[in-house]
Amino acid sequence: MLHITNGDSVVALFEEISMPGEYLSWRDILHEGPAPRTETIEEFSDIRARFVADSGWASYEEARAELARRDATLAKSREQDEVVLWFEHNLFDQLQLLQVLDWYYRNPPVPARLSLIHPEGYLGAMPGEVLEGVFPMRKEVHPSQLELGHRAWQAFTSADPRDMEAVLGASNAPLPYLRMNFERFFEEYPSVRNGLSRSEEQILRALAAGQRTPEEIFQAFCEYEEPMFMGDSSVYSRLERLASEPAAARENDGYELTELGARLLRGEADWIRERGGIDVWLGGVHLQGADAAWRWDGERKRLAGGAGQ
Repeated sequence: MLHITNGDSVVALFEEISMPGEYLSWRDILHEGPAPRTETIEEFSDIRARFVADSGWASYEEARAELARRDATLAKSREQDEVVLWFEHNLFDQLQLLQVLDWYYRNPPVPARLSLIHPEGYLGAMPGEVLEGVFPMRKEVHPSQLELGHRAWQAFTSADPRDMEAVLGASNAPLPYLRMNFERFFEEYPSVRNGLSRSEEQILRALAAGQRTPEEIFQAFCEYEEPMFMGDSSVYSRLERLASEPAAARENDGYELTELGARLLRGEADWIRERGGIDVWLGGVHLQGADAAWRWDGERKRLAGGAGQ
């Protein structure tokens, strides 16, 4: 038996309670950095390893070796009697789940039994005895879940965000948390109102409310999110970017808004135009140039074409 889950904290709980089987942690923050469509998981992992190295989280060689071990374990999993997928209801986990479901869909046969544990809660925060109680409640993955996972992953990795909108327009019943998480991901696109993503605006609002340390800002950020999906490293990287030149939205030597930051919150300025352009990956979409090709219209809850659309 192989258990595939979202991170090391859950694996530590498995070890604590001696959960039968082997464990595989799916270590990849897929809502960060480039996630373009590729023919194979090996090609995709190479792109992700370069992103990890560019972010300073590990060397390319270390990241690539770890992802290679993960991918090899996944490939061998078809020989297991059972593979159990443990993924939470938030964006971080749901993107990982989509990648795994897509891989099984495109690389048959699936294991003799492929099961899913899909709680509306945080696995890493559950006591070991609760995990033991949840385990017998696992359900076999239905072909409709494999098919939707494949379509949703292909949409997420597409260079055209309208493919994700098309998935939202179809039935998401086999994966009940898909809609809310795709909608949350769209909110990471720059806003038509001020060029900020939802996460960037939440950080500025925390500063405006008087939060003055990274830890306080992260805690305030968490209060805006339900479910919470972003770790402190992701929030802190955005906090640093908001202080970078040109056109900083927070003071570089402290945790206070600049005059521009205050204007952005009032909707009186546009961060992309103030900074002279954008260079951001959102799944398979690379927003770059003088303006974003796509923005998010929060009032209408839809994508709006920017430059060239």
